[in-house]
Amino acid sequence: MTDRYTLPKLPYAYDALEPWCPAETLHLHHGKHHAAYVAGANEATSALAAIEPTNAYELAGAQASLTFNLGGHVLHSLFWPTLASSKTSPSGQLATRLIADFGTKARFHDLLTAVSVGVHGSGWGALMYDTVSGTMRIAEIRDHQYDLVALTEVLAVIDVWEHAYYLTNHNDRATWVTAVIDHFDWAVIGERYDLASGKSASTE
Repeated sequence: MTDRYTLPKLPYAYDALEPWCPAETLHLHHGKHHAAYVAGANEATSALAAIEPTNAYELAGAQASLTFNLGGHVLHSLFWPTLASSKTSPSGQLATRLIADFGTKARFHDLLTAVSVGVHGSGWGALMYDTVSGTMRIAEIRDHQYDLVALTEVLAVIDVWEHAYYLTNHNDRATWVTAVIDHFDWAVIGERYDLASGKSASTE
């Protein structure tokens, strides 16, 4: 069976985010960890194609493996494009929506930081768009797959698995989270917001 999932190329060089995200960290994170999730998703897909439906134990294991690894692949694929070497700011309708839902940019920053730093164990902090209510919210994603809500679009994520920051920041997750938020590529997030808000309009 041909692999369904492939490791995307980064939209920048491995050293493009230095000094806040060193090339060594990015190389390991993308080339080893993300690649492992891609491989795991492909392996689980192949296993599911061959498992007999009556083998409940193997079926459950392969389904769990696919969900975990595919979740890791998808979230990392969303993560890389939202990182920039320089600082940018939200603008237009995205900026208006952030203020409407969080009050101030500072409060948004503080909420996203608190949720991301507070993830128990491994996982992600996330900026989500609820297509049902047409509003944004801050969310925690444990591991790669828990706490995701249907009809909610992921606009931006912060990886707080230790492999994302430990080489440079050791156990100082807060410094890593702050650096990521400060280097969000808001143009990319704005494009995702436009797509998500379009879906919201169609459900009203």
